[in-house]
Amino acid sequence: LSVAGVLLVLGGVGYYWGLGPAQVVTPDQVDARRPDYEVRGIRFTESGKDGRLLRRLDSPGLRHYTTPQDEGVLDTPVMRLYDQGQEAWHLQAARAISLQDGKEVRLEGGVIAERRAPAAVPVQFATPSLTVWPDEERLQSNTGIRLSRNDGEISGRSLTAGLKTGTIDINQNVTGTYAPARR
Repeated sequence: LSVAGVLLVLGGVGYYWGLGPAQVVTPDQVDARRPDYEVRGIRFTESGKDGRLLRRLDSPGLRHYTTPQDEGVLDTPVMRLYDQGQEAWHLQAARAISLQDGKEVRLEGGVIAERRAPAAVPVQFATPSLTVWPDEERLQSNTGIRLSRNDGEISGRSLTAGLKTGTIDINQNVTGTYAPARR
């Protein structure tokens, strides 16, 4: 076989297997960015100097991107934050974007957060998106919020929560219902 014959055969095989002319791909078919790596089956656990659990993150998958900024995108994450070794908060969402090496985490899509600290009043809130700063133990949402407790419900346009102080502030267009327990 001549060199020209080999190149002709390789060209035909390449065209047949999809290596031929570029095909038109619409934006809705593929994300313009490509991850530089992917990880499946994530469990991240962090403990304090005393050995007590501080936080845990579980996700079936992570895609890491370096452009336009360094970020990790987690599928259906479940985040647990601990106080004195006991689960204080439980957060879940459709996806999360981790920025600045996990110093800021943006939860998106059906975000549900539950305060589970044994000494605190149980609280659950739902919002379309929530930003978490784990090192500062702070939460914030500006996309509407619905907070539920055993004795009522409060809704508003924004929320800030301090996990260290145990405070939850709901602002803008706040409405609520309260049904005290019968005595």
